[in-house]
Order: sequence, then structure tokens, then C-alpha cells
Amino acid sequence: MLTRSGLGVLVAALVLAITGWWWGYEELVVIAVCLVALVGIGLWGARSAHRAQVTRFIAAPRVARGDDIRVIYRATNPSRRRSGHATILDTCDGVVTDTPLPPIAPEDRSEQVGLLPTRRRGVFPVGPWSLERVDAFGLAVGRRQSEGVSMVLVHPRIHALIGPYGAMFTVEDEATVRRVASDPLSGFVSLREYVDGDDPRLIHWPTTARMGTLMLREHVELRRPTFTVVLDAAAWAATADDFEEMVDVAASVAVHAIHCGIDVVVRTTARDQPGSAQPIETDTAVLDLLTPVTQHDGDDLVSLPELFRGGFDHSTIVFITGPDGPSSMLARTDRVSVIRVGQGAAAGAGVALAVTDAVEFVQRWRP
Repeated sequence: MLTRSGLGVLVAALVLAITGWWWGYEELVVIAVCLVALVGIGLWGARSAHRAQVTRFIAAPRVARGDDIRVIYRATNPSRRRSGHATILDTCDGVVTDTPLPPIAPEDRSEQVGLLPTRRRGVFPVGPWSLERVDAFGLAVGRRQSEGVSMVLVHPRIHALIGPYGAMFTVEDEATVRRVASDPLSGFVSLREYVDGDDPRLIHWPTTARMGTLMLREHVELRRPTFTVVLDAAAWAATADDFEEMVDVAASVAVHAIHCGIDVVVRTTARDQPGSAQPIETDTAVLDLLTPVTQHDGDDLVSLPELFRGGFDHSTIVFITGPDGPSSMLARTDRVSVIRVGQGAAAGAGVALAVTDAVEFVQRWRP
């Protein structure tokens, strides 16, 4: 394949040939023939096989959105001649990157590192890569394509939260949620006087005999707090770029809750990817759940009342939505904190926090 320079030389040769034949200048025709021969030599040189044998390795098959995919190219030259300059072209998510491959001495090897940028979440194929060689005159380029394709998972970016506030602060500070219970197997707290309607099975008779009045054992049910993060998947609530920031915020809050020892549940309003009502225990599980989530419209969405049809009891809910959200709301809003994320996000009634992106969210989240 000709480069721009090679195409320009070929056009110049054609003009010189026509001009020399038309005006009868044999010198111009000779120059045109030489230029054509030069282009032919360039094509032959570019098409000749490169002596290097290249093997590609991906350092980490899982990367955060925005981080580069680190690719290692190991090239060996088994021949007895020095290899020429070449370029390794690789692609991921429609972005092509080039990594220079310098000449390699006979029976020697070289290792080059390439960086492939990531723009969005998902599972993307990397490759196939190709080895591109340009002739010494820069007139033609030859390309040898490989068949190797590797898969890379691009997950949401986790931002470290220094400390929570608001609803999250309450949940983190309270090691347990105490509820009065009549179950004798519950945690014992104290004794109090008997009141009509109390369960007589809870009367503590030794204390009653000593005090001269009916004394009742008071129990409370000790529960671990549950923290629920809900991601708004409505397409009209945020742009594609803002939605990526929303996912980063949701992942950061969920991982932070796990590190604080809180049972965290991650849900979305996407009908085909609603998440699970069971607590998530690891960071990887959070990332795997949020990586494939996409935006939806109409019947492909689930409302908050549908998600919490069975109630949310003692759980605290953080609803991550876009600048135009939320797409739905619960009738009871005292346990729901709405966070708007995206360009133009503004505070309003029922909105606890409005930020432009995940970075601003981290700054605003700190106490």
C-alpha cells in the first residue's frame, strides 16, 4: 500500500511522463520511469516479510475505566540479519494505537510496552494486532496482521472515600440497629416494670420477688445495618458520559460501605440487570455487577416501588441518578438520599447532593 509520499511520487511520474511525451522531452520520460521504479522498489521492500516474530501479552485483563491497558510485545529476531524499523498497531474499542518496534540485532530479542486507552465500561476484544513496515524511502507500507484476540474487562473506577456523612454517616456509626423484640433469644438489655399487654413469659421472677413488683426482661433484636445503593438506568436522566460517572459513584459508595463492614446491596432500575437483594461481600462482585449495566427506556425500566415491593425495613437507600433524574421515587423519602451526578446537576427538593462528576463527589463526600 502506498503512503501519501508514494502516491505523490506516482502522480508526479505520471505528469512527467505525459509532459515529456507531449513535448518530446525524453529526459522527463526517463525521470518518470525512474520514479516509477523507485515506487516499485518501495512496494517490494514494504511487502517483504519482517524478520521479527512478535508475541503479545496483556499485563492485566481487568482495568478501571480511564486507565490504560498495558500490553507487552516481545519480539525476537531468529535470522542472521538485523531487522528493520516497524510499528505495532493494536486496537481496543475502536481506538488504534501504535507502538514503535526498533531494529533488532540477529538472534536477539526486544520487549516493548504499549498502552491502550479505555473510555467506557464493558468487555472488549483487544486486537487483532498488526505489524506495519514502511520502506526506507517512505513511499510504501506493508502490514502483517495477526489472528490473536484477547478479552479485557473494563470496570467502573473506584474512588476512595475518606469519610461519609449524612445518611451514610449514621449507618456507619451505628454498629447495630436496635429493635424491641419479644423473642427470648434476642439480646437482653435491662429490666423494667411489667405493663399490661406484655408477654408474661418475660417476667423475671427472682427480681420480682426481691422488688415486690412484677419486673420484665426487656430484649432488643440486634441487626446489622443494610445499606442499599440504587443506580438510575433511565436513558433520559443522563447522557452516556454522565452515566459512566454515575456508575463510578455507585461503585465507590458500595465498595466504601463494604470496607466499613456494612451489609451493602446494589440494585439498578434496569429490568434485565436489577442486581440482587442479597448483600454483596467483595469489591469484585460490585464491579462485576455494575460493569455490564446500560441505560434503558420505557418498559425496560423498573421503578423504585417495584424494587422495594417487599419493603426496605431498616435499610438506608442512596439513589444515584443523572441531572434530569430521578426516574421514580418512593412515597417514603426519609430513608432515601438522592444524589444527582452529571453536567448541569442541580440541587432540589429531595436531592441530598448534586455534583458534576465522581471526582467532585469525592470532594463533597468528605466530612
